[in-house]
Amino acid sequence: MNRKTYLAASIALISAGLLSGCGNDGEAPSSVSMLDYIPADSPYFVAARETLPEQDVFDFYQRSMIFDGALDEELDKMREMRQASDADEERAFLSLIIAMGEELQGVETLDDLHERGLNLSPKAALYGLGMLPVLRFELEDGAAFRETLERVLTRAELQPQMATTDGLDYWVLNPQGDLAVIMSIVDEQALLALVPREPSDELLAMVMGKTLPEDSLEDSGELVEIESRHGFTPYGTGQIHTARVLDELGSPTHAGTRALIAAIDEEPLDLSSCQADIDRITTRLPGVAMGTRAYDLSGRSEFSFIIETDDEIVGNLRQLVTPVPGLGEQSGLASLGLGLSLPALLETVQLYSRQLRENPFGCDELQALNHSWDDASALLSNPMAMMIAPSFSGINVRLDSLYAERGMPAVTGLLTLASPNPMTLLQTASAFLPELGELGLVPGGEAKRVKSYLLPPETPDVYAAMSESALAVGVGLENPSHVKEGLQAGESNQDLLAYAYLSGDLYHALADIATVVPDEQFSATDIETFRRYGDLYELMEYWLKVDDAGLEIGFSLEVTDE
Repeated sequence: MNRKTYLAASIALISAGLLSGCGNDGEAPSSVSMLDYIPADSPYFVAARETLPEQDVFDFYQRSMIFDGALDEELDKMREMRQASDADEERAFLSLIIAMGEELQGVETLDDLHERGLNLSPKAALYGLGMLPVLRFELEDGAAFRETLERVLTRAELQPQMATTDGLDYWVLNPQGDLAVIMSIVDEQALLALVPREPSDELLAMVMGKTLPEDSLEDSGELVEIESRHGFTPYGTGQIHTARVLDELGSPTHAGTRALIAAIDEEPLDLSSCQADIDRITTRLPGVAMGTRAYDLSGRSEFSFIIETDDEIVGNLRQLVTPVPGLGEQSGLASLGLGLSLPALLETVQLYSRQLRENPFGCDELQALNHSWDDASALLSNPMAMMIAPSFSGINVRLDSLYAERGMPAVTGLLTLASPNPMTLLQTASAFLPELGELGLVPGGEAKRVKSYLLPPETPDVYAAMSESALAVGVGLENPSHVKEGLQAGESNQDLLAYAYLSGDLYHALADIATVVPDEQFSATDIETFRRYGDLYELMEYWLKVDDAGLEIGFSLEVTDE
């Protein structure tokens, strides 16, 4: 696929909220479920079975100020970028985004969006017909949506090509390339897909949903099963199947994959000699699941990606988890932490390295994997890592306040270093701050003040304390005893490997700093954005943790009361 095709695909995917082709305006909405379009053996899919009340979604966007004057300055920046660009493709992309933004400038009510044909909380699905990607989502009004698109395209001075299949019109967005990005309105749904430049009517019938799969995701019930297995809500769940993806690339069975491969004049991957190795990989890493465990635009929402593994890998991952005081707690303006047993990590890497030496992958395409664990083992076995491993197992940084001091940012907070041997850790830390080693800290002892010429003169009071499992250094805390309290914080980290927490108050603090600290990078809009986030979000969380099914990457946010 050439660069222009990739760009057109990116434009279409990013712009899916407003774009569609022209279809049969008078068609009645289809009674077919969104899941009926998705083959039961699709290699990848993301779909929503239910949606939130549309007014609730609009109210959230109104609170986010998506449709207000804040959009004007962003559009001005894009116009400047377009003026400075000398690439036709980039200018076309920016023109499209600008035209979309201008279309939304007049939106004040939900009815304004409906007049443009948009449904702000549609059922939607992204899925593969084999490896051929299809995106579809419900519209409020197909005819009105078509008029919206025509205005957007006219304003952007874009003229996509039009084609027809079985009486159904669709638009081809990119004029060149082996593959085409097509869009259409089908049964009151917007549809976007990547197809060969000259697709057959049979293939288009599958893409448009006129020919449904014999066995669908609705029939198999797999989406509901994934929701149940991982505790996801029906507001958006997906799966990437490793085995199905590799099988389809090596021995394509779906007409969509075969058509894409033929269009770019390539042959399927020759994986015949790799099947045993592929089975070995897919058994251990069966896929990626994604979904929402909570979705409340007036409360808390949680989104997760789970890299699924076998039980042995889950067990190995759990051995890496180590308690770190403060990790996973929601305190202060913000916090960031990591808990990782370096000796366990080294042992795990050496285990997999040994397994690959004893039973290496046989096919040529996977030879690099035979050496990857040896390389990782060598990296972790360097003298510096070996010196740190016995004394360091985690870190947590808590930011309590952020303010301006003499025109410069200043902070207070707590740094906690977890260790199976805190006395050794103290010796290591003393290499960077010699005065730490002179305090006479002992596990369970009182917090002591650190006086050092290495600290800037305006630095608030610094205190340090030690427990049996951690060393803590507090900066500017109201009471030295708070350093010891930080060491005594709950150590139950719920299988966390890493965690970050941001409060809404942090954004207010950043806004205050931006108004008094000289920095040309902060505009009035940036400051207003900080304040808006502070008013909107109570907190945000990011984490990496060990799940019973594998490794989970998650994000959550909690919205403030209006």
